[in-house]
Amino acid sequence: MRLYIFSLFALISLCAKAQADSTETATLADSLLYLDTTPAEGTVVDCGSLSGYDRRVHYRRQYWGELIPTQLIVQNAGNMGVVSIGIGWDYGKHKQWETNLLFGYLPRYNSRRAKMTMTIKENFIPWSIYKRHGWLIEPLSCGIYFNTVFGSEFWDREPDRYPDKYYPLLKTKIRTNVFIGQRLTKIVPTNRRKFLKSITLFYEISSCDLYIRSAIMERDVSMWDILGLSLGLKFQLL
Repeated sequence: MRLYIFSLFALISLCAKAQADSTETATLADSLLYLDTTPAEGTVVDCGSLSGYDRRVHYRRQYWGELIPTQLIVQNAGNMGVVSIGIGWDYGKHKQWETNLLFGYLPRYNSRRAKMTMTIKENFIPWSIYKRHGWLIEPLSCGIYFNTVFGSEFWDREPDRYPDKYYPLLKTKIRTNVFIGQRLTKIVPTNRRKFLKSITLFYEISSCDLYIRSAIMERDVSMWDILGLSLGLKFQLL
């Protein structure tokens, strides 16, 4: 059931991205990219003269294009595993919203086997500060993410071996996390770009619902016990 919630969350985020980007008016040049033939130079083309087929092809490619990832992310820790790798989409008027889908690796340690994790993450960057020589500082990033660990050891519903509501609100299958952090970005000059538009180094301080609950209910838990530090790199694609 929770995996369906994950999928729904991702779908809602992508729909929001498509809606935000679709508000931008398509130019005539954009429309002509999808025509089978290119008008001769100097020819005046009336958009209203495009056939129904050409319009359908244009809009289909336009909306499918919104699903193409614009970011690659590598992140360490953050309750996602030792290392997580994934893709992301940025959207909004100033690209201040991001949705990430990451898959992580959790070593075996004292358990029977290593495990894989999956994380859906929503980021918000309120503002950016541009500096000289292509440097960009984002003094605040914040957001929420949902993480799951693949394995039968983790449960979505309380097992029968526990009395009813013995562990209320403590499902081990899904963890809800919140975070704040900062970013430093180096913008690649236009004449040197091959595959990347920019590279971003970031850190995040996060906590999950389980830790926050422990801090509230148990007096001997300090703030440092419930906070975690993660580091990451974001590669912005062209």
